[in-house]
Amino acid sequence: MSDVQHAAAQNRLQKIVRQATLPAVDLLRETKSALVLVDVTNRFILGSKVGEPASTARVLQPIERLLATARRNDVPRYFVTVGHAPGSDTGPSLRRLADMGSDVTGRLRAASPSSWASEIPPQIAPRAGEITLTKWRTSAYFETGLATLLRGAGVETVVLAGVASYGCILASYLDACTLGFFPLLCVEAIDGARRRYHDAAMEVMGESSRIGLGDVISVWDKPHDRS
Repeated sequence: MSDVQHAAAQNRLQKIVRQATLPAVDLLRETKSALVLVDVTNRFILGSKVGEPASTARVLQPIERLLATARRNDVPRYFVTVGHAPGSDTGPSLRRLADMGSDVTGRLRAASPSSWASEIPPQIAPRAGEITLTKWRTSAYFETGLATLLRGAGVETVVLAGVASYGCILASYLDACTLGFFPLLCVEAIDGARRRYHDAAMEVMGESSRIGLGDVISVWDKPHDRS
């Protein structure tokens, strides 16, 4: 290896180590980012169409603020919601949902794309030009083309928001790491119906990946160095 090649390798290693240890807000400031909204549909955020809203309804306002900030700063936005096409579901995938306490029979009945349950609330509904993708399994990356779109846009860091923390968010977080993206969890904009599971999932995903809504807004609202 020549001196030039050795120096380049050392510089790359130093960059990797630095990015691995940066506070979340600095990582967001120094990399190109995108907003990925996972399963932000009525049934996951609001719960039943009638009666009291689910506890996860608290994420609606933070997501609305995240989305507004991304829009005014031209941060790429991706909506990834789950689909249940006839014949697409399998025992293994539904078994995982059942284990998390999901009513899988009721879930399938409410899965029509035209149903209220599968619609995105109007406050955060996609606008023309924003990318919407359907996932047929847990992760927002699994066979959706999301990774290809992010790489094409030069994105390095994804800010994740949506539900459920211990299901699709966790799977998307792990896949983001595997595929070479930095996942950051906007803590106010992520939740799950089961508090114990939510707390455990957030612990598994790690403190260094958490970022507050105010910090995301502050970074996106100000020019920053991505060198």
